Amino acid sequence: MLIFPHERLVFLCTPKCASTSVQEAYAPYAGVVMDGHPKFKHADLSAYERGFAPLTGKDLGSLETVCLIREPMEHLKSWYRYCRRRDLKNKKWSQRGRTFEEFVEDFLDVDQGWTMKTQHEFVRGATGQVGVNRIFALEHMDRFVDFMNERLGVCADLPVLNASRRASTSIPPRLEAALGSRLAPDFALHQAVLRAD
Repeated sequence: MLIFPHERLVFLCTPKCASTSVQEAYAPYAGVVMDGHPKFKHADLSAYERGFAPLTGKDLGSLETVCLIREPMEHLKSWYRYCRRRDLKNKKWSQRGRTFEEFVEDFLDVDQGWTMKTQHEFVRGATGQVGVNRIFALEHMDRFVDFMNERLGVCADLPVLNASRRASTSIPPRLEAALGSRLAPDFALHQAVLRAD
């Protein structure tokens, strides 16, 4: 998470949505950089509202929140590729030696304790409604960069960082259908963001 108090802006780092690249480009201009532990770096909207928004003080008023999302299936595939890395710090997330099909089955099994939030869950506030003020699609990264550069008065470029190796991500139709149902709010959100662009 990056907080820009003077520009009245907060960037919420959606996992697997170029957050490392965004931090590399814009952290030098931020007043506060929450990094390191994923609970800080990837604090979602509700966590920001509970734990960080009160710290900005009444003199600043409410800050505008912004984040990136991506096509939901691509988001899940990116998670899978990331979890296959040899240097993965959280070993309990490791997917080395496992197929994408097995990964998806775990994701769909609500009883197995998978802790990854969906993008729709990430952007919901305390009310349960989508509350991030500006959501950009990763597929239209240029629009996000234009917004950030104009808002911060800088001319930053985003490096390509933290990219994972390619891996097979084919799944049978029955799992595609199940994912379509499980991620329906994410697909709707992504389409709404694309339309707004």
